[in-house]
Amino acid sequence: MLPLSGIKVVDLTRVVAGPTCTLNLAQMGAEVIKVEATGKGDDTRSTPPFINGESTWFMLLNCNKKSITLDLKSPQGQEVLWKLIDQADVFVENFRPGVANKLGFSYKALSARNPRIIYCSVSGYGSKDRTGSYDPIIQGQSGFMSVTGEPDGVPMKVAVPISDLVSALYAVQGVLYSIIQREKTGRGQYVDISLLNSMVSLLHLPGSKYLGTGENPKRLGNAHPSFAPYKLFNSADGYINIACGNDSLFYCLCDALGLSELKTDPRFMKNKDRVASYRDEMNAILEPVFAQKTTAEWCELLTKAGIPNGRVRTTKDVFTDPVLLESGVIQEVEHTKAGKLKVLANPVIMSETTVEYRPAPELGANTREVLAGLGYSEEEIETMKAAGAI
Repeated sequence: MLPLSGIKVVDLTRVVAGPTCTLNLAQMGAEVIKVEATGKGDDTRSTPPFINGESTWFMLLNCNKKSITLDLKSPQGQEVLWKLIDQADVFVENFRPGVANKLGFSYKALSARNPRIIYCSVSGYGSKDRTGSYDPIIQGQSGFMSVTGEPDGVPMKVAVPISDLVSALYAVQGVLYSIIQREKTGRGQYVDISLLNSMVSLLHLPGSKYLGTGENPKRLGNAHPSFAPYKLFNSADGYINIACGNDSLFYCLCDALGLSELKTDPRFMKNKDRVASYRDEMNAILEPVFAQKTTAEWCELLTKAGIPNGRVRTTKDVFTDPVLLESGVIQEVEHTKAGKLKVLANPVIMSETTVEYRPAPELGANTREVLAGLGYSEEEIETMKAAGAI
């Protein structure tokens, strides 16, 4: 049995943050009913690339869920949603703040009917700020872009929508915390997840520097603000990543590079001095040495010496790595339209739990099934369909 078996989730989310939250819940056994707008569904259904007309992004984010379509502005659509809410454990939405309330589905309204409901809202700036936002805006607003990129370059965003992804994981945490709390109190609660707050919580090193010293951190490219050498170097045929997180590792690196004299050089003996005053001088010595061998040669040599290192791999390199594939990081599902499809697995590996992977649903694929389960007759379902409510 999966950990969340028996938990029912009503999912009114779309795009990335909300669907990633409910994806995690679904993978661990929750019954997730994704409520989509009639006619078009989740925005990511129309986002390229496509396989046989189906968005690969949507199919990745919405495995293991059921899809129903409802017009939430119609009385029939609202009635169906209320019946789902009455039976639900969790309600997740990522409308612009205020929209769910305007539709009549506020936490106050839901908890009055179902005191055990756990209501999770995911938004750019929290439930009290109605400003809409997307990931690159939040990356800038959170300070992340100010410390990402080369020192003399422009601020850079992270390549993946990290604010969506991290806020999704915090939303999962909030839901799980609330489920545990409900076992003690018998009541659900409101979980308010902000993309901005989620990103700010990740500013460990820059944040600790500013909060502790008042000094505003600057961009360092691939270097580390607190350790050196801890960066990307050019090799004879590409790049090599080095991470010396303490002086012992630096001394091992010096021996491996044939630069043992650096271990007793007063400029480089201590990490605090390498970071504060002699980073550039040290790099000027190391860079021509790393340029003498290929990445593969350095990886072999440094690994034998016990020094953390790695090459910079492409997405193709990662997804064709036999060791990674053996770990089960990629799973295959059979989609009704796209056919055999590879999706990313949940990275949490548990000794007594095996996750089953099912394909993302077509738009409204489970509408009749879900409505029948709520007690609607075939005639009533047809009437709602004719009225455009489903």
